Amino acid sequence: MRVLPHSLISVSTCLVRRQSDMHWFDIADEAAHEDSIRALAKGGYDEVLAAIGEYLGLDHLVTFSIGLLAVTKADKGYVHIDFENSGRRAFNLLINLETPSDEPELTVVEEDMMGNFRRAQVKYDPTFGVLNGDDGMHATNECDHQASGGVRITASIFIADLKEASLEQVAEHDQYYFPFGNMDWIWAQRGRHWNKNGGVSLKDDKGREPFEPKDELKNCESRVGENKEKCWVNSNERKRCYKTCGFFMSDDEFRPGEEREKVFGW
Repeated sequence: MRVLPHSLISVSTCLVRRQSDMHWFDIADEAAHEDSIRALAKGGYDEVLAAIGEYLGLDHLVTFSIGLLAVTKADKGYVHIDFENSGRRAFNLLINLETPSDEPELTVVEEDMMGNFRRAQVKYDPTFGVLNGDDGMHATNECDHQASGGVRITASIFIADLKEASLEQVAEHDQYYFPFGNMDWIWAQRGRHWNKNGGVSLKDDKGREPFEPKDELKNCESRVGENKEKCWVNSNERKRCYKTCGFFMSDDEFRPGEEREKVFGW
C-alpha cells in the first residue's frame, strides 16, 4: 500500500455499539482526499466508474469520500444502511484489500414485500466489489482473527450522481469525518470523474469547481483553541469551522481547472 505524503488520518472506533473492534480510518482533509483520488486513478478506477454508470444508466459520477475499515474480532455485525432517498444516485463501494481466512466477510440483509428479512453472507474476491445503494442493509460478518494476528481490511468508497434534489441526503450520510457534510464542497465535485457523454475521467481529472471554505460558527479562531485542538476531536468546531480548521484547500493551492497530475506531480 502506497503511503501518501499529505495524508492525515482520522480514526474512529465502534467497539461498543457494534460489539467488535472495528476501526474506521478516514481521510482527514482535502489534500489527503486528492492524494487518494490520484491513487485510484493510477489503479484503473476509471473502468469501475464507467461500468457502474453505464449499467445503472446514470448521468455522471464523482468519488467524494474514501476510508478503510479494519477488524480482527466481531461477535456481531451492526446492520445499517449508508443512503436512503438519494433517488438511487448515491452508493458505497466495498473492495476487500486483506482477509485472513476463507470465511465470508460481509452480511447483506433483504426485506421482502411481507416484511420478512432474509440474510446472506458474501465472500469477497479480488475481482469484484460490493455496491450498496439506497436502503442497502449490510454489516461486517462475525469473525475472530486475533489468534492468528490477521486483520480484515476493506476499502469503503462513496460515489454519487449528484443532483440538487438529492444533495442534502448525500451530504448528511455522515458528518463526523471529511468532508463533514459540506454541501458546497460536495456540489463543487459534481460530474468530476465520469460522464455518460465522455470527456472526464480520473486519469485526466481537472479537479473540482472553485470553492472557498467559510466558517459556519462565529468566533471560530478563539473557539478551536490555541493549538486548534478542537479541530482534531469529535467537536462541533471540527465539523463546522471549515476555514479555521484548514481541512479544505484554498483555490490558489488547489488550482481548479488544471490537470491533477500537473498540480500534484503524479
